[in-house]
Amino acid sequence: MMSKEYPVGNASFVEYYKSLPDRRVVKAPKSAFVEYIARKTLKSEKTVRMWIAGVQTPDALTRKVIAEELGVPENQLFPEKDKK
Repeated sequence: MMSKEYPVGNASFVEYYKSLPDRRVVKAPKSAFVEYIARKTLKSEKTVRMWIAGVQTPDALTRKVIAEELGVPENQLFPEKDKK
């Protein structure tokens, strides 16, 4: 999977994942995305799914790798959360 297959635009990492077609449309693109990111970051698929769920956040180096791989600015993929 290459980033050009699924353009990101102004989406965050989670929004990018959610924008992928459902399994009914093509063969499991969201699972393919998770596998791809796990492979590129040398992390487990479970870890990538934790990032998507917002349970964990990737470290700075991993965020940089993901941003470079998707061709999208890191601060767009992983915006700062409002701290109240």
